[in-house]
Amino acid sequence: MHTATFVIAGSRAMQPAPEPTGSPIATPTVEWRRAFSEMEPLAGPWRELEASVQARSVLATFDYNATWYHHYEDALGGDPLIGVARRGSDVVGIAPLVIRRRRVGRVPLTCIEFAAHEAYAGEFLVEDSHPETTAVFLDSLVRTAKFDLICFNDIDLTSDRYSALREAAVRHRLTIEVTDHPNAIVDLRPGYERYFRGRSAHFRASIRRHARLIEAVGTPTVGGVQLTRGLDNLEESITRLIAINEASYKLNGQRLADCHRGFLSEMARRFGPRGMLALPILAIGDRDAAFVFGLVERNCFYDITLAYDEGFARLSPGMHLIQEMLRDFAAEGVHTVVSHGAHDYKKHWASEFIPSKRVFLFAPGLRAAATRFIRFSLGSAWRRLGYDDA
Repeated sequence: MHTATFVIAGSRAMQPAPEPTGSPIATPTVEWRRAFSEMEPLAGPWRELEASVQARSVLATFDYNATWYHHYEDALGGDPLIGVARRGSDVVGIAPLVIRRRRVGRVPLTCIEFAAHEAYAGEFLVEDSHPETTAVFLDSLVRTAKFDLICFNDIDLTSDRYSALREAAVRHRLTIEVTDHPNAIVDLRPGYERYFRGRSAHFRASIRRHARLIEAVGTPTVGGVQLTRGLDNLEESITRLIAINEASYKLNGQRLADCHRGFLSEMARRFGPRGMLALPILAIGDRDAAFVFGLVERNCFYDITLAYDEGFARLSPGMHLIQEMLRDFAAEGVHTVVSHGAHDYKKHWASEFIPSKRVFLFAPGLRAAATRFIRFSLGSAWRRLGYDDA
């Protein structure tokens, strides 16, 4: 099977050319912003930095993070913590974090982690030529924030970014633990047909069988928004995705929470007009059955969420829609699909799973030591913290 190395979510970073010799580069200074209202002045310099950085994903962009903080600030169970690194007047790094309060039994625990933590995603945005800026953020956190645990997602342990973080952690007597949460990758570089032929015979037969079952119920059509297509019906597509969500097993007819509703709607409105929104919606006959929601940048798709109407469960509409989306992506030149998490259902259609490390940094002290013991010796108790897949 054809495989390739992908640069995703800040991992497997491209190695930049070394800095020219001469005067040493000044260490950046770091400031921390603790409310969504303090983000807007960062829009210009943040976007300038993201445009210049190659080793990043769309999850590092201002528009993604501003949308997330906007709708989840009040639902965090904690506080925004947005690090801004400057060298002189230039913004050279962003650390989009949150502080959350958790409990281990009756013991309170203060955790610092990336925004969008529930997806085990999130990343630093730092200059390609200065991966050590990640350590500057950690140095500043140790000096200015009280915490028991820091968790950074999607860290490549072979990268200079991690080397710098590790050295800083040792310097501050933070204990390091690592877990792996692989991401599913679909490689569409050879084209859809070659990709599909590379799947197992059982999977190919299952896809064809479900396509026949769907056609027996009603004519399948794929609408919604796909990059530059369907933008005239953007608002209608947002309404449809919310309705499918509410008809899914996740909600069982209950109203989608305002924070989720607002996040998905604003994401669609921010990224749709830029040709970066993938929101294909599958209808079977005259009823909507499933949708996929994600973002495309630099010919790479990153999933955000998907759902299907529980009434169509036996037809596997989500699996059918994913294959139709992949076929369309290949025709549009989207060559890589990244789906966070190594769930069993993905093994049938993924080209490969690549590592995605979570780095846990435990502070000195009894609470952090107890938490480390519970996580790495008593896994079932750790799940009470909310790290179900950690």
